[in-house]
Amino acid sequence: MKRKYSDYIAIGLTALAVIAASILIFFLLYKFESVKAAIFRLVTILMPFIAGGVIAYLLSPVHNYLCHTLNGLLSAKMKPERSRKLARMLAVLLSIALAIGLIVGLIALVVPELVTSITGLAANMPAYLNRGGEWLDSFLKNNGFTDGGITQIYGELSESLESWMRDFLPNLQGSLDSLMSGVYTGVKTAMTVVSNLVIGFIVAIYLLSDKERISASAKKLVYSLFGCETGNSLMEHVRFIDKIFGGFIQGKIVDSLLIGMLCFIGASLLGLPYTLLVSVVIGVTNVIPFFGPIIGAVPCAVLILLTDPLKCLYFIIFILALQQFDGNILGPRILGNTTGVNAFGVLFAIIFFGGLFGFVGMIVGVPLFAVISSLAEELINKRLQKKELSMDSDDYLHLDYVDQKDQRYVKRKDPTE
Repeated sequence: MKRKYSDYIAIGLTALAVIAASILIFFLLYKFESVKAAIFRLVTILMPFIAGGVIAYLLSPVHNYLCHTLNGLLSAKMKPERSRKLARMLAVLLSIALAIGLIVGLIALVVPELVTSITGLAANMPAYLNRGGEWLDSFLKNNGFTDGGITQIYGELSESLESWMRDFLPNLQGSLDSLMSGVYTGVKTAMTVVSNLVIGFIVAIYLLSDKERISASAKKLVYSLFGCETGNSLMEHVRFIDKIFGGFIQGKIVDSLLIGMLCFIGASLLGLPYTLLVSVVIGVTNVIPFFGPIIGAVPCAVLILLTDPLKCLYFIIFILALQQFDGNILGPRILGNTTGVNAFGVLFAIIFFGGLFGFVGMIVGVPLFAVISSLAEELINKRLQKKELSMDSDDYLHLDYVDQKDQRYVKRKDPTE
């Protein structure tokens, strides 16, 4: 049977696409650092729009609720079309005002406390170190330890730390060029962050005000490019991604806010130092799954240890109890099983995406891994269906082989039985 001319064209185009893809992959691997730098430059330029998109996405549930509530109140006093427009505008302004108020309030609470804590820590460091040495010496003697090696090591470390703090400021002040360079870099970074945040809020206002039309334009583009079947599949996947990311991130923010408040209440009752600063650190780092409690608790514990070692012990016990409450009671009630990722998947996602994207990767790694896993599972199930094999994972538990004649799943004995 002779091939049609169009068949040869299709084969040639396929071979050309494979070669082009291979060259592209080789180029990306060979010039990885250059590609990475170019992507980083592009992200830096688009950062205000990325920030605006994130702000609009996080405020979308609040905006929808306010829009629905205000429209219900205004529809009784004016025409429906006018009430919808006014309700949407007021909802946007109130949502943005709420976000700005939270950020300003958090800064107003944390920055003075942070400055006070650092100043007090620097001024009282020698007293804290002496008190810690006395407590360690007393603890060792009371528990039968007579070897003075540990206290000697602690004393040497204390002297080194005090010496470093005495020499730090004079040396820093003596190197004027280095100091000015550091100040300039810090101010420039702060101004960039503030600028991106301000423009981001402006972008968020436009996105929230016109999100229905933006969504409609995106859907129109998708169906014009891919048709009905593929377009419907893409829309379904986008809704799934929105459900995973929205449910996880918004739920994690609420969970972390409650944990921060509970930490503040508990730390106040226990009389711990730096109560507000510690509560904010615990609440913010709790956004990171799995490692968040450790990341937040370690520096807070060291800070409290320098002030009062016994209260540091109280703090550690309290944080362990608080995180158990969050992991077993509060977190599951707020988040539910939004991602469907097991414990190993959570650990892998945080380490892998955290290594790629840093702090942001540790936050979004779990829902991103859940989306990738879901898409991979869907692809695997489609291929199994074409081969007329079972898509149920239970059929593959302890599987030895599949009998090709009657599609029978022959299993070996469970080694745990």
